Amino acid sequence: MSLGLRINTKPKDLTKITKQAKRDISRGITRAIGKTGSLGKQIILDRTKLGKGINSAFKPYTPEYMAILSEEGKPNSPVDLFNTGQMLRSMQSKQLNSRTAQIYFDNPEAAKKAAFNNKSRPFFGFNAKEEQRLSTYFRKEMDR
Repeated sequence: MSLGLRINTKPKDLTKITKQAKRDISRGITRAIGKTGSLGKQIILDRTKLGKGINSAFKPYTPEYMAILSEEGKPNSPVDLFNTGQMLRSMQSKQLNSRTAQIYFDNPEAAKKAAFNNKSRPFFGFNAKEEQRLSTYFRKEMDR
């Protein structure tokens, strides 16, 4: 399970840009994509920790699962998808190429858990406000 973050840039007139400037822009894009992917991962983790999915709070755990958590002495509210920590700990981000960052789970078992959880409690993705935040961050990183 992965989420690709694609950002397209189209300078108006590349013919007037020097070779060195083109290399600098390319390096800037590469660096900004990687950092934006890392921010995307952190947004998902922070939001999930607060018990929120992409667009709203997570629905409550089932009574059966709440009983299991209580027996184990673990909190059952707010719903934060954190039982053992294995699933969220295995979330990673990496840069795939000069235009794409990927957020993924590096553990196959965690990826299965994430896919299962994401069906009933969507958490793996971004809402419009978060997409705007990522876009703004990318542009600021490009200006550095």
